[in-house]
Amino acid sequence: MEGYPKDQDLIRQTLAGDARSFENIVERHQQAVFRIVYRLLKDRLEAEDVAQEAFLRCYQQLHRYDPSRPFTPWLYRIATNLALSRLRRRNRYWLVPWDQFKGTPDTKTAGRTGADVFGAGPEEAWEMKETKQEVLHALKSLKPIDQTVIILRYFEELSYEEIAFILRTTRNNIEVRICRARQRLRELMKTFPLEGRYRGMWEGGIKSCSPAEK
Repeated sequence: MEGYPKDQDLIRQTLAGDARSFENIVERHQQAVFRIVYRLLKDRLEAEDVAQEAFLRCYQQLHRYDPSRPFTPWLYRIATNLALSRLRRRNRYWLVPWDQFKGTPDTKTAGRTGADVFGAGPEEAWEMKETKQEVLHALKSLKPIDQTVIILRYFEELSYEEIAFILRTTRNNIEVRICRARQRLRELMKTFPLEGRYRGMWEGGIKSCSPAEK
């Protein structure tokens, strides 16, 4: 968009000493970073603390960023690693009910109603909301790393390559992990009918696990 600087431009200006440029980076990405860590940590104050630390680490390590690569996965890697470290320290994990995000704007859906977001009428939108709640509830039974790949793939809609970059692994490893996580979720939700975009967690878009991988 004309007049809208790219992340790489803001980074270059930040490294040249322009503090306001980094403030723009924070303003641009803070909602997404907070959303990811909050879904993992559940505690709002703790999520705010981790998100703040993520941007501090980002600023400190900005000289290591490769401008030939997308910035968002690089930033998400920092935030995700911090959130997972926090989870390991407290030795427990969960996800939050979707309703707790009412006060947290989503840049992808800001200003839109539930029916607008899902392209559905009120009744179908309610069913979709119920499905989302069921998915999030079932996710609580997964390990933190499996929660993370599902969140990044199906809620943040990142590619397998981006998730692999964030978690410092290979695309194949991510595919296998998502496949196994979906199998576990399928068992947990076999009596619950999936609607809309969440059907994609089980249908298409990823190869089936081979017998050796199950």
